[in-house]
Amino acid sequence: MLNTTGPVSFSSTITVDDKNKRLVVNGYTQGTKPALFGKHVIYLALKKKLEKIWLWALPSDVPEFLRCGFRTEGNLFRNNYEEFAVSLAYYVSGARGHSDKLQSENEIIYSVRTEPINQLQRLPLEIELKLLDESFSQQIAQLLPQVFTSYPTPVEDPQYIRSLLRQGNVFAGAFSQGKLIGVAAAYPDPILNRCEMTDCAIIEEYQGHSLSERLLRILECEVQKQGSFNLYSLARAQSYGMNRVFHKLGYRYQGRLINNCHIAGSYEDMNLWVR
Repeated sequence: MLNTTGPVSFSSTITVDDKNKRLVVNGYTQGTKPALFGKHVIYLALKKKLEKIWLWALPSDVPEFLRCGFRTEGNLFRNNYEEFAVSLAYYVSGARGHSDKLQSENEIIYSVRTEPINQLQRLPLEIELKLLDESFSQQIAQLLPQVFTSYPTPVEDPQYIRSLLRQGNVFAGAFSQGKLIGVAAAYPDPILNRCEMTDCAIIEEYQGHSLSERLLRILECEVQKQGSFNLYSLARAQSYGMNRVFHKLGYRYQGRLINNCHIAGSYEDMNLWVR
């Protein structure tokens, strides 16, 4: 749930994401007038020559944001819908808000939900799974670009990975004979009471052992030690494998963010999965 009790200023919750040509708004102060705030962020996006605004809003504020030109793309909830936030988008660029892949992406979701789930097979003896600390920053930074030709964040920079770990984010890795062959991460956010499960990457030759699923389970257990979070992830809508993983782990499909970020060589739609 968005934390609306603290003295959060507009500037502290707005991120200008030049790499993905978007404005990311993670929250706002209680009592904020959505119409005024909506105009403020639209003006900022235009000024910065960005293409998209991604805004998490309180449900009661959604109608006003919609009147400003925003549209609903997903939601994050838990319990009996008592706590949830709505993912809104405003497209400064009309082209950025259009996707010609929706039909195929819907078919993937259908397949993910309807195909039978098989039990995990025993992991090969040479593969080891464990949590990672700062000493693995270089290896993580080398692995992620091997899997993704482009990525929304500068994961190729070991210092960036190191900073994520120092901020309390958690990484888990899979090793074969001492070599890092897979990784996944959890980004707990105690202010917004949520945790993003992300940065899942397995070297192609080691795929087929459900390593992402296994690593995410390890991360979930670790995150639970820190508190009760809304767990969520954004999976590439064109990736059958990752959407299948989150379905198997008990996450619910709760929306699609159109052309949300630049990943694997182009802007892609991202499916929102929540548990």
